[in-house]
Amino acid sequence: MTRAAIMPQWMLDRMAGTADRPGEIILAPDEALSFSLFAALGTQWDRHAMTGARLGLRYEVIRPTAENMGIAFTPAMFVDIQLMESAALAEFARAAR
Repeated sequence: MTRAAIMPQWMLDRMAGTADRPGEIILAPDEALSFSLFAALGTQWDRHAMTGARLGLRYEVIRPTAENMGIAFTPAMFVDIQLMESAALAEFARAAR
């Protein structure tokens, strides 16, 4: 699987691509915690039993994961997670075509 198949285009557009740090993503300070939490949820996708396609994140694990990471989970952060989930699902579907 290529990096393009797992990263949405908006992330690819923000990759620094310097020689000493290839593939580095530039995040604004207010994006860092939400992105860190989303990345930590990488193993928490519900999958279709027959196809293995990702269906969405298991929402019941988001708050405990944030707490384990020492992140204050806020309504705004939940919206950030949902936006990243939606973008990731769209990218997974595009890559599966």
